[in-house]
Amino acid sequence: MWFMILIIRSHTKPVPTILDTDIGTDYDDQMALTFILSNPTIFDLKLVVCSTFNTSARAQVAAKTLAIFGRFDVPVGVGKNTGVEGMPEYEWAQNYTLDQFQKEGGTVYEDGEEALLNEMQKANADNIYNIIEISPQTSLGHVVQRLSPDTLKYIRLFAMAGSIYRGYGNSSNASKEYNIYIDIPAAQAVFNSSWAYFGMAPLDTTIFVQFYGPEWQSFLSFLNHSKHVQLVFDSYTFWYNNGGKGGGAIKPFSPENGTSTMYDVLAAFLAAYYPRTLTMVTKELPLVVTQDGFTSVNSTSGKPVNVSTDFLTQDPYISTELIGITVLDSIIYS
Repeated sequence: MWFMILIIRSHTKPVPTILDTDIGTDYDDQMALTFILSNPTIFDLKLVVCSTFNTSARAQVAAKTLAIFGRFDVPVGVGKNTGVEGMPEYEWAQNYTLDQFQKEGGTVYEDGEEALLNEMQKANADNIYNIIEISPQTSLGHVVQRLSPDTLKYIRLFAMAGSIYRGYGNSSNASKEYNIYIDIPAAQAVFNSSWAYFGMAPLDTTIFVQFYGPEWQSFLSFLNHSKHVQLVFDSYTFWYNNGGKGGGAIKPFSPENGTSTMYDVLAAFLAAYYPRTLTMVTKELPLVVTQDGFTSVNSTSGKPVNVSTDFLTQDPYISTELIGITVLDSIIYS
C-alpha cells in the first residue's frame, strides 16, 4: 500500500529544475542525475552545474549521461576549478569529450556560475524553480550573493548537506559534513539566504540509503533490456574498480550486490515528492553553519530549514527500501 502511495506524483506539471553536482567522486551523484533524467514528468531539467575540483572532468561525466538519455537540450555548466581530487568514475566518461557533446547538439557553459545566475533569474511567481544541491556549495554560494533576494522567493532548495544528531558511520554525534566543510563561507551564504522552501537531507537519514538485496537484483535483471540500467551498472563498475570500493558505508557493497551510500539521492527524492516528505520525519529547525563547518541549531540567528531527521519506520532500512524501489523502477522503465 505504501509503495502505491509513494509513486503518486505531487506535481501537475514538471518543475523547472537546476542540479548542482560534484558528480564523479562519490557514486550517489550519478544515481541522483539518472533518477532525475528518468522522470521528465516530474523534473524539467534546465541546467546541470558541475562544481568544485576538476569541474571539466565532472562535466564530461554529466555530458555523457545526458547524451545517453538523448537530452542535448540540457546545458552543462562548468564551475570554478578548485584543484585536483580523485574521481573514480571519470574513466567511464573520459572518451566522451565536451566537444563531442556540443557537436551532437549539446551546450556547454564554460562559466558555470554565470549560467547558474542566468537560469536562477528566470524564476518568478509564475515559474517556481527547484534547485537540487548535491555538491559543496561553492557555485551556489557565490551566485546567491549576486542574486536579488526577491528572486529567492520563487526558488525552492533541496540539499544533501549537514548533520544534526547523527554523523558518518551512524555516529551518535553530529559530524562536519563534506558538502559543508569543503567551502564553509559558501555554505554560510546559502544557509543565510531566504528561500521559498529549504528542504535538507542530512547525514542523519542519508547514511541509511543503500539499495541492495532483491530490489538491486531485480534492477540488474534488466541489464540487457534497458540502456539506462546499463548506464548505471557500467559507470558504477568503473567507479567501484577505480577506488570507489574503498569508500565507507554501513552495509557492504559491490556492483553485483548493491550500492554504496546514496546520500544525494535523498535530496532528489525530496524534490520529486515535495510538498510531501514521504517515508521521512521532517522538522523545521533554525540552522546556521558555524565557522568550523557544523550545521547547528540556533534559535537566535538560524534560518528555518525543513530537515529530514528520521524515518517513519523504526527500522530505517524499511523506508530506504521503498525509496530504492521507487528510484530503481523509474530508471528501469524510463
